[in-house]
Amino acid sequence: MKTAFTAVALFALSLTGPALAQQPHWSQPGDYYNPGNNVVQQSTPQELNQPKEGDYYAPAKTIVEQPTAEQLKQDREGDYYAPVKGN
Repeated sequence: MKTAFTAVALFALSLTGPALAQQPHWSQPGDYYNPGNNVVQQSTPQELNQPKEGDYYAPAKTIVEQPTAEQLKQDREGDYYAPVKGN
């Protein structure tokens, strides 16, 4: 059992070792964008009204199913697990 655990541990380390060994390259600070002339986009009147109006879905007929007598009985009784004798 100990041998199997050791083998699994060595295998896991062989997978994660190279990833952990890589050092970040600090000489390159990352992406940098020169400040330039930014074009500001103006919202259209329709885009300005959208938050006020919200999403709209056409009304549809809703059918509500009534629970059966068996479902109502089960809800009243709740879950019941018979006791297990001696373990």
